[in-house]
Amino acid sequence: MNTARFIAILVLAAVVGLVGYQIGISQNIAAQIPAGAAPVAYYGYPFHWGFGFGFLGLLFPLFFLFLFVGVMRAAFGGGRGWGRGYGHGSWADERRARFEEMHRELHGDKSSTSGASSGGPSSTST
Repeated sequence: MNTARFIAILVLAAVVGLVGYQIGISQNIAAQIPAGAAPVAYYGYPFHWGFGFGFLGLLFPLFFLFLFVGVMRAAFGGGRGWGRGYGHGSWADERRARFEEMHRELHGDKSSTSGASSGGPSSTST
């Protein structure tokens, strides 16, 4: 059943392609210059796009795209992405420790590194 559907789709695509090809041929025949008419002069293409460096004109926008991505990574603390690696080393451990401390504080638990108690209800006076 799937094979029959596949073959039907291929035949339909071939028919659509052939009809489109024939329409294109008939349009081109109608658009040709009549016999004995003078051809139109060719003036070439001016540089309306790029910087006039041929295919190298693509390098400038690509450079600015990479520059923009690099600035955004630096602005949001992405770093360079190689060297120490993620999840290893003292830098990642310090960052994880700061995150966990902030997480505990946001949930209302006081960190043990916040210092001595300030004499709240748990302190005893004699």
